[in-house]
Amino acid sequence: MFNNLHVRVKNMARWESNIVRLMGVIEIVLGIALLVPTFIALSYGEDPMVFVYPVPILLILGMLQYIFFKRGGTIKPASGLLMIFIAWWMTFLVSSIPFYLSGLSALDSIFEGISGFTTTGISMVSSNASYSIFFWEAFTQWAGGIAIVLVFLFLIPMMGLGGRSFLNNELSGSDTYNYSMRVRNTVRNFISIYILLSVVEAVLLMISGVGPFESVTMMFSTISTGGFMAIGGSMADYPFAAQVIVLAFMFLGGTNFYLHYRAFLRRDLSAYSSSQEFVWTVIWFLIATVALLAILAISADSINVVESGSTVWNTLFTVVSMGTTTGYLIVDQPFWPLAAYIVLWTVMLFGSMSGSTSGGVKVYRLLILRSYVANGIYKMFHPRSVTVVRMDGHSVNDDAVVSAIVVFVMFMLVLIASTIFLLLSQPGIDISESFGLSISAISNSGVNIGSVSFTDLTAVSKAFMMLMMWVGRLEVVIALLIFSRTFWSDLIMDIKSGRHSNRRRED
Repeated sequence: MFNNLHVRVKNMARWESNIVRLMGVIEIVLGIALLVPTFIALSYGEDPMVFVYPVPILLILGMLQYIFFKRGGTIKPASGLLMIFIAWWMTFLVSSIPFYLSGLSALDSIFEGISGFTTTGISMVSSNASYSIFFWEAFTQWAGGIAIVLVFLFLIPMMGLGGRSFLNNELSGSDTYNYSMRVRNTVRNFISIYILLSVVEAVLLMISGVGPFESVTMMFSTISTGGFMAIGGSMADYPFAAQVIVLAFMFLGGTNFYLHYRAFLRRDLSAYSSSQEFVWTVIWFLIATVALLAILAISADSINVVESGSTVWNTLFTVVSMGTTTGYLIVDQPFWPLAAYIVLWTVMLFGSMSGSTSGGVKVYRLLILRSYVANGIYKMFHPRSVTVVRMDGHSVNDDAVVSAIVVFVMFMLVLIASTIFLLLSQPGIDISESFGLSISAISNSGVNIGSVSFTDLTAVSKAFMMLMMWVGRLEVVIALLIFSRTFWSDLIMDIKSGRHSNRRRED
C-alpha cells in the first residue's frame, strides 16, 4: 500500500529542482518542529497560537513543493551553496515568527532566530517570557546543532568544497545507488548518536536534581554548544553534579561526531585517543586553564587555600565552555584582569574540533598550520628535503592545507573588520568591547565579557552582528563566497546547463 502511494506521489512530479524540493522538505520539518512548543504552551496554559499560525502554511507549501518537484542531476558547487544559503535564511526567518508574534520587534526576532540556529545563544527575549518561548529558543539551538554537523560532515564535502569528511574513506568503492543509500543510513546514524547523547544528558541532569523543564532546555543548549539559560541566572546556581554533567556534554558536543560514530557504532573506543585533533584539544584546554590560573594567582592580593579548589573548577569549566563556544557562565568575569580576557578570547576564537557543533577556527586547522610552518622552517635549513603536512599519520593534500590557511586568514581579517565596524556603529564603545563582541559573534560563543549589553546595541550593530553570526557559523569563507563574482558566474552556468539538459530530455 505504502509502496504504491510512494510511486503515485513520485509520478506526480512535473519539474526538476533540487533547491525547491529541499526547501519543501525543510518547510515540512519546520512545520512539524513548531508543533513541539505548541504542546509545551498547552501544558503550561499559555497561548499556543504564536507557534500554530505558521504551521498550515509551511506544511501545505512544503508538501506541494515536495510532490511536484523531483530531484535533478548532480548538485554542482554553486547550486549547492545557493541551496545551503537559502535553507539557512529561510530557517532563520521561520524560527523568528514565534518571537515576533509574542511581542518582540522584527529586528530582535530575526536576531533571535539567527542566534538560535547558529547556536550562538545570544538572547533578546525578556526574562519574564513564557515557558514555551524559552523552550523554542533552546530547541532552535538543538536543531541548529544537527544541521551544522550534517552540513560540514556531509553536504559541503560532497560538493567538493573542501572540509573534513569521512565519506571518501568509509564509502569508497560503492556504486552510485549503494553510495546514496549508505550516505542516507550514515546520516541517520549520526542523528541517532546526537539524539542519544541528548537523552542521556537530560536524564542525568534530572537525576542530579535539576527540574525536568530546565534539564531539557539545558540539554538542548549544551550538546549543541549554544549556551542559552532558559531560567536566567548562570550555571553557578546549579548543583556541582549538574555542572560536571554539563561540562562533560559541552566537551562531547565540541568533539568531532565522526569520533562518536566510530566509538558508538563501530565499537572503536580507540578513535578518541588515536585522533591527533582530540588529543591536542584536551592539551589546549588544559594549557589555557593553567594560564588563566597563573594570571588570576598573580593578580590576586592573596591566595586562599580553601577557595583554590573552587577557582580551579571555575576556571576549567570556563575554558571548556568558551573553547567549545557554548558560553555558559559560572563566575563573574568582569572582575578578571585584561590578560585573562585575552586568553578567553583566544580560546573562543580557536574553538574546538572539526565536525562538531562548536564554532571558531577549529583545532585541526591550527594543527595543519603548525605542521606547515614547521615544514617551512625545516626546508630553510634543508632545501632539498621533501616534507608533507601530516595528520593522524596520513599526509594532508595541498588543497586541504591551502583551505586551512585561507580560512584562518579570513577569520582574522573579518575579525579586524568587524571590530572597526562596531567602533563606528556603536556610540561609546571602546576597542576591547568591540573586539570582544566581534569574537562573540564570529565564534558563535555568544559571550559578552565586556560591559556593553547585547540589548543596548543600535539597530545597525544588531544587523551587523546577525551577519557575523551567520558568517562565522559557515566558517567565513563559505559564507563570503556568495559575494564573489566566481560564485555568480558559476551559478549562471549551472542554470544554463540545467535548462539545456531539460530541453534534451524533452526532445
